[in-house]
Amino acid sequence: MTFINIFLFNKFLFISDIFEKILEFGEATINSFARTNIGMIIFGKITWWQVLFLLIVSFCYLIFRLESRKLKLSIVTLISAYSLIFISIHFPLQGQVTFIDVGQGDSILITTPLFRKSYLIDTGGKVSFASSKRPKRPQIEQITLPFLKAQGIDHLDGIFLSHQDADHVGDLGPLLDKIKVNKLYMARGLLKNQAFLKRIAGKVHKSQIKELLAGDRVNEGIKFDIVYPYQAGLGKNEDSLSVTFKVNNKRWLFTGDLDQAGEEVIGQKTPMKVNYFKLGHHGSKTSSSEHFLQIIQPDLVFISAGRNNRYHHPNQETLAKLDKLAIPYLSTQRYGSISYRYGFGRDHFETFLK
Repeated sequence: MTFINIFLFNKFLFISDIFEKILEFGEATINSFARTNIGMIIFGKITWWQVLFLLIVSFCYLIFRLESRKLKLSIVTLISAYSLIFISIHFPLQGQVTFIDVGQGDSILITTPLFRKSYLIDTGGKVSFASSKRPKRPQIEQITLPFLKAQGIDHLDGIFLSHQDADHVGDLGPLLDKIKVNKLYMARGLLKNQAFLKRIAGKVHKSQIKELLAGDRVNEGIKFDIVYPYQAGLGKNEDSLSVTFKVNNKRWLFTGDLDQAGEEVIGQKTPMKVNYFKLGHHGSKTSSSEHFLQIIQPDLVFISAGRNNRYHHPNQETLAKLDKLAIPYLSTQRYGSISYRYGFGRDHFETFLK
């Protein structure tokens, strides 16, 4: 077509223009199709022994494919080997609750075993202090997306958004561009926050959004119970969506950046004992009160904070409070990503940094 375009350029200029339009349309169509990721299969990260196993099977195939009697068997064996590894990644025997190390922010991945359901609580994101107009590469492209794809996760069943702060939902927009998300769960009133609306503009349909208040439940593989807020707000710290759920008979509680007054409301209206709790507001001085911690009696708490962060989180007074109450804690600042793995009645913790 390019040759014809050049050949006819001098004598039939209008035909040349038509061919140029056809080429531009074709290129635009191909680019649009490429952005849909149709046909792309996320296989997932394989272990060293799986690599060795597949190499042996592939080597055997190369040898036996030359023998017509064994060709069919070698093809079936090769396909079966890759399918077995694929199934083991996409239908895992264990679920997880993982505090992803996104620095000074929150992002927690929750999955179920076998017929996997995948959820995020917040997406993380960096707070911008500089006035530079130079675009920054989203943090999720370096941390969260590789982490998800390594596990063969190609979509999320839902994302719970605690509130509008950038360190909790700053990477929501870029994440929506890169991976399919079925539902966005948020506290009622957040959609009135103009800063938040800019993050999701043109990226989600109204039917994907579910607004929640205390007393509501999301029941899709895991029963997520909402314990705060009780009334609509604007997505500020004091309006943080607070969620509790059970996996493997262990109760978890997440309160975003909820202040102590909000935690007291939870303690009064829905008192509960929890096994695991993400400490409020990254372990700041104003995070979870001693009284609230005595109410929920956590076996272990988690602190999601960045290394050498400008806020000096977690605060030493807060850590002293935990020591006084004899509550052990794990921090992403020290251990990197922290994962709770569970399935078939068994569970264990593992951390990225030893």
